[in-house]
Amino acid sequence: MLTARAITPVHEIMSHSPVTVAASTTIGALLELFDRFDYNAFPVTDAANTLTGIVTKLDLLRVLRPTQDLELRDPAEVSAKTVGEIMRPGVISLEGEDPIGVAADLMVETELRSLPVVRRGPGRPELVGMVSRGDVIRGLRFAMRGDG
Repeated sequence: MLTARAITPVHEIMSHSPVTVAASTTIGALLELFDRFDYNAFPVTDAANTLTGIVTKLDLLRVLRPTQDLELRDPAEVSAKTVGEIMRPGVISLEGEDPIGVAADLMVETELRSLPVVRRGPGRPELVGMVSRGDVIRGLRFAMRGDG
């Protein structure tokens, strides 16, 4: 018998100050960020904190992938590319008031590891956080125990 519900709002489990990158960030700088932080993705924002895209480890792997002859790409050429050249401009996102059950559904259906959380209003969405699979799993576990 099901008794617990996954209604905790995403804003209660998300990271509130996500590390972001700009479209002009170089791939060299992005590599350093992925080395420094154990994140699956970085949201791409503009100066007004508007979400303009997302760049994932998979996007980076596409750029770093060796040729068919297993030759590595020129490091200087790769490092000089920008996030804007490899990011995904169409971003699946959540709002802070969405229940964690919606986040779980989106992650399962899209196989995404993390999702930006935005505030929608006039114009483009403003980034307010990021939610990861681990965040959602913890939130669901607490909800099942009755802690959330």
